[in-house]
Amino acid sequence: MPSDRSGAAPQKLVGDRYQLKRRQRDAVARSACTDAERTHRLYARLSPQEVTGREVHIDAFNVLITLEAALGGAYLFVGRDTAYRDVNPLKGTYRVVRQTRPAIGLLTDTLRSLAPACVTWHLDQSVSNVGRLKERLAEASPEGAFAWRLRVAEDVDATLCNASAPVVTSDSAILDATDVWLHIEALIHHHHTLDANVVDLRPDGERSPQGLGGKFLLGHPESDERS
Repeated sequence: MPSDRSGAAPQKLVGDRYQLKRRQRDAVARSACTDAERTHRLYARLSPQEVTGREVHIDAFNVLITLEAALGGAYLFVGRDTAYRDVNPLKGTYRVVRQTRPAIGLLTDTLRSLAPACVTWHLDQSVSNVGRLKERLAEASPEGAFAWRLRVAEDVDATLCNASAPVVTSDSAILDATDVWLHIEALIHHHHTLDANVVDLRPDGERSPQGLGGKFLLGHPESDERS
């Protein structure tokens, strides 16, 4: 892919070539990355076992909105870096919907199975209804299983970019900055929401033999660069 960091040129080229609509172009844009970015993100991606006993930082709005979209029947897209993304990025406004509680429940159950030492949820203070979501997350605390912390602040992206512990997000800028991340949406998809509308946008040559399930979730597929 060309070195244009914005990705505007290749996005327009692909969109025009295949006559994609706006939301389809958004899906391509949010799922694309350079070869160097893909290599780094795959190397930094952890297997579930590598999270056990460690602190985990969660990009709350990013992860929850993706799972809410999946539970609501919207399409999710798998990018070259194996991260799951929807086509509706957060733009300062959030509201609790009927899928919010089930999404939190799936996240809590999955985290419990991973047995981390501590989970810290990072919520952007500038987003509407952040207080309501914080209350829902507090109610879901797995008492006694592991520490459950809620952090509301303005510097969420910067904090996650600089975190030394595993990060849960599909935000491209954060994935490029972090050295350890977990693709928890893939775990939830293949263990709880198999009927979700997931479109794999990776080129054929970049897909592992196991796809996004099975051994992929328990380790790193043979086609990945991590060694």
